[in-house]
Amino acid sequence: MPHVEETESKASDPGREAKTYSKSNGKCRDGYSTFGLQERTPIRSSPPAPTSSSLLIQFDRRVKWFTGICVGLFLILTLLKLHGSSVAMWNQIVPDGSDPKRGLVAGRAKAIRVDEYGVLTPYMLSQAQNDFALQNEALGGGSVPLVLGVPAKHFITFFRPHFWGFFVLDTERGFAWWWNFKVFGILLSAFFLCLLLTKNNFWLSLFGGFWILLSSGTLWWFSTGLTEMIIGACLLPVAVIYLLYGETTRQVIIGAILAAWGSLYFASHLYPPYQVPLAYLMAFLLVGYVLNRKRTDLFANLPVKGAGVLVTLGLIGIVGFLYYRDAKPTLDLMLNTAYPGKRVEYGGTGFVGNWFSEYFNSFFISDQHFPATWLNICELSHYLTFAPIILIWLAYQWGTTRQVDYTLAGVALFVLFGWLWIEVGFPEWLSKLTLMSTSPTRRAQIPFGLGNVLLTILFLGDTRRTAVNVSSAVRGLVVAAAVATVVIAAYQNYTDAPGFFRTDQLVMGAVYFGVLNALLIPVWSFSYRQILFCVGIVIALLPNLSVNPLAKGLSPVTENVLYRAVESIRQQDPEARWVVFGNNYLTYLVGATGVKQVSGVKYTPNFATMRVIDPTAKRDTVYNRYAHSVYRSYPNPTDTTIIDNGGSYDAYGVYIDPCSPKLKKLNVKYIVFEEVKQPVETRCMTLLNELGSLKIYRINN
Repeated sequence: MPHVEETESKASDPGREAKTYSKSNGKCRDGYSTFGLQERTPIRSSPPAPTSSSLLIQFDRRVKWFTGICVGLFLILTLLKLHGSSVAMWNQIVPDGSDPKRGLVAGRAKAIRVDEYGVLTPYMLSQAQNDFALQNEALGGGSVPLVLGVPAKHFITFFRPHFWGFFVLDTERGFAWWWNFKVFGILLSAFFLCLLLTKNNFWLSLFGGFWILLSSGTLWWFSTGLTEMIIGACLLPVAVIYLLYGETTRQVIIGAILAAWGSLYFASHLYPPYQVPLAYLMAFLLVGYVLNRKRTDLFANLPVKGAGVLVTLGLIGIVGFLYYRDAKPTLDLMLNTAYPGKRVEYGGTGFVGNWFSEYFNSFFISDQHFPATWLNICELSHYLTFAPIILIWLAYQWGTTRQVDYTLAGVALFVLFGWLWIEVGFPEWLSKLTLMSTSPTRRAQIPFGLGNVLLTILFLGDTRRTAVNVSSAVRGLVVAAAVATVVIAAYQNYTDAPGFFRTDQLVMGAVYFGVLNALLIPVWSFSYRQILFCVGIVIALLPNLSVNPLAKGLSPVTENVLYRAVESIRQQDPEARWVVFGNNYLTYLVGATGVKQVSGVKYTPNFATMRVIDPTAKRDTVYNRYAHSVYRSYPNPTDTTIIDNGGSYDAYGVYIDPCSPKLKKLNVKYIVFEEVKQPVETRCMTLLNELGSLKIYRINN
């Protein structure tokens, strides 16, 4: 049997547990694993045994300082209107002679972020222009702001703090608040979760927070609701643990309030492809944590905890019901669309890239250079993984001691669960029973990757003071496992992206992450093993700092000449409807002004409008979806309208006469043309403004 030494023990750290060890059976008396070890010898005297409350977060000076710094930076960046949006792309898409770097402080705006600068940002600006109304026909039919990630005047916004800035600050600072809340929300929520899981290891928790924040899977999807779901998935376990294991009444009350608020925060983003797997991650983690703790800890102060649980469930039930009542008509509208509709997935379709593609992503892939079969940089991005070698070591640990940290085991089981869903798939009945049928594998790979990161942080925490004296054979097997892992990784990336990676790139990535895999396992007695591992991860994540630019304000949108021209008309005639005849980017920019636009991106179909354009509902399956609707000029004497999606799942075109009586019936008064190709197109209109090839017309009465 191997022998072990305790490499570090600091009495000054109240978050570390005192441990005693039995030489006779190799078991650690605090219930945690000894990795098949017969003896651990502490170098220094251990601190006194902690109380139950010391297993919660210790808000010492370092934690308070870090939290204060984050809050301070959040406020400063918000007041300075600084954010990471790619809105500066509008300087290139609709150039108006201004500085191409208008609004850009550093970095490069990314064209691939069109869902942010082209859809979500105009949606939020449209909401601001319409006093954050619950119904905004430019976004779609029903109460889209209730179910979409945009600010709205509704009580549910109390549970969406990332939008609070829009109601207390001007629009540009509200936008910066939204973005910066994501940054510091992820950093702090992950930091607090890691503090709980690592028993208040400050530096490891700090590392964990930055690892989650700076991962490509986080940053390339940063403008979506994923970030808020990650925040919720990190905060909810903390709140539940305080509710169940708070030693004082105050801690239990805080846990109850945060658990209720956090549940509603997490649930209100309404995107099951991420939410369902993240809910499983939280469940596996919490079950493991409960199994790790003494039963007496759970049942201590039971009346207060019982009341706290009832209050939590009551608040969730009441607020959830009221929200569902208001949102149900729009939810029904969404569920009955052709896309996304009631999607049913069975898993087994694999990663967009592969499980190990992140070993090569940071160094050799960019938004402009990526394997063609991997869709795009956003879709292929996820998180670094060390799960295979950790699982091998946990199996070795179990085989030698029958001891395991249950929290670590819980997250390991989630990783296996996620891998099975992504690579193998479930039978139809199991997919529906587990609700994983709502999560396509290319979306599930993000929560799965988050689980991989937490697994590694937990493993580092569980082995941070352990150096195992094993035989050369065992150490050789660890090296062999690390080598096998990276050889498989290199081979997968070679075959999945034929001709993309050079041989030297595959070798470099394999060697680099092979060393990190080997460093992770506690079979090396030299100092700073974990520090070297963490430094290696940070170096791998540093290229991701360039994913989002540093921008200031929204001038690329609000100072664009087209925006200003449309906005000036909207102020004089706010109830009129608009149609853009041209490319979809023009519809995005016009929509940002807050006008009632018939064209543009529709989160839900607006049947009241489309029934005028398509009276017989002959083509309703084409527009009954989330879609980018583009209108094309089609002058004809019979007022024929053609609606077609060309096989696209999220776009359709409407070919209609600009002077059609149907548009007049819809109260369409203003038309924006990308280009007027023949005079007949404008036979019923008066030219109001000419901006190069762009022209704005008013339909004559």
